[in-house]
Amino acid sequence: MSKKKIALLINTLILILELIAIGGSLLKDHFIALEYYTNDSNIIALFSSLLFIIFYKKDLKIVKDLRLLATSLLTVTFIVVITILVPMYNFNYKLLMFTDNFLILHTICPILCIISYVFFEKTSDKIYLCPILTIVYSIILVLMNIFKLVDGPYPFLKVNTQSIIVSLLWGILIIGGSYFISSLLNYINKKIQGAKN
Repeated sequence: MSKKKIALLINTLILILELIAIGGSLLKDHFIALEYYTNDSNIIALFSSLLFIIFYKKDLKIVKDLRLLATSLLTVTFIVVITILVPMYNFNYKLLMFTDNFLILHTICPILCIISYVFFEKTSDKIYLCPILTIVYSIILVLMNIFKLVDGPYPFLKVNTQSIIVSLLWGILIIGGSYFISSLLNYINKKIQGAKN
């Protein structure tokens, strides 16, 4: 089986799982679900996989760019869950990674996206897309926190309860990390599949 067909199968599975999980989140929390980086990144993953499936026989640059973007966003989600959220919840991996929608949104889809992009998909050079979207998300949520429209939803966004320096350090860490992750995914893709893919 060709790499492209394997990528097609994985993206089909991602699409099905995302429809189940995102659909469940929207039905349960309605538009509040969009406050979460997790849900936003998984929605982008849903659409990137849908476009990959629709344009499977074509080699569209926009699809490659969206697949790198989605994979980078989901990798950020996966790493934030493991390194920040799980420790904050007394290392309750079962709750945050293997329960209900979290199993799909925090664990399965990020892993499937990474596997598909790194091993079976063509590379994109748009490594700046992930940090740009992360900056946009951060600005919107920080403003909503300042005006007390939301609380968080992540601890590093609670600018009203932490110093400006702490907020800036979190911002540098998350945004810089998103750029590093996107660059790393792109680098690994090229190393595994060759620069001319």
